[in-house]
Amino acid sequence: MKIQFKKLIVSALLTSMLFTGGVGSVFAHETSSTVQQAQQHKEDTKYSKKVMEAVRVGLGEDAKSTKVDDVINKMPKAEVMDYYLVSFGKKLKGNEVRRAVEEVFLVDLNTISKKDYGSRLDVYLDDIMKSLRVSLKEEPTSKVKDEKIMDMSKNKVMDRYLKVHGYVLTGAESRKLINYIYGVDLEGISKLEYLQIAIYSKGQWIIKSDKDLFLLKSSLDDVAVSIETTPYFKELTGSDQLPASLKSKFLEMGFTYKEDTNLLYYKDPAGKSVSDEFKGLVMGHLIQTVMTQNQR
Repeated sequence: MKIQFKKLIVSALLTSMLFTGGVGSVFAHETSSTVQQAQQHKEDTKYSKKVMEAVRVGLGEDAKSTKVDDVINKMPKAEVMDYYLVSFGKKLKGNEVRRAVEEVFLVDLNTISKKDYGSRLDVYLDDIMKSLRVSLKEEPTSKVKDEKIMDMSKNKVMDRYLKVHGYVLTGAESRKLINYIYGVDLEGISKLEYLQIAIYSKGQWIIKSDKDLFLLKSSLDDVAVSIETTPYFKELTGSDQLPASLKSKFLEMGFTYKEDTNLLYYKDPAGKSVSDEFKGLVMGHLIQTVMTQNQR
């Protein structure tokens, strides 16, 4: 029985992999109105009524027309987000970008900000720090108020950055900013959608389906990571045990195997969030394993 597998370029995925983001959610705040709306509308379409109408218009159709719904349902989520953002107007404020993320990706950035989930950082990227310093009426290179900046909520950092830049960031630029501030790689999520790897991070499901083979979890601060098989993996292979070759690769990376729970576990020895390079290696091994299984 072959696994359905959308052909994607592995090398591209490795440069933008995410498990720092929010994994769309079994527990991911499904009581929020936007998520409920998306789920209610999901019987016929993949997204909420607002999103579908905006993308239809963006594709040159009437907002109520269903002609291109199959096309929309198969579009990468990043592209859907871009069309949806256009519906907000030329200037995009933080609350609008966060709303689009929740409606398209079902990732709740507001909760991540409120509970201060995410990567442990001493400072943000230089461009973000300079912009925030300017927003506080300091020189771009001044570090006088850096501590204040790092004490701000993630939402406030995002809002101040957007204001300094005139609220004119593109969808792609907004997604990069979200990754840098919240540790949620929306581009990576978009590319991973059909790879049968479930991701749970920051208290939310980022990606999840009934056909996932592996489950990748990260702690709220991305310091710890675990990997295990899914019920579908057992249904497909007749075993719930992690493949020996996969287990060997992760043990070489510093993971430990917990036999009682049949999962691989890693915790950064310095107590810091795992690096993007580390995440790329993890995802690369999982993707290769899925591809190998698909060829059987």
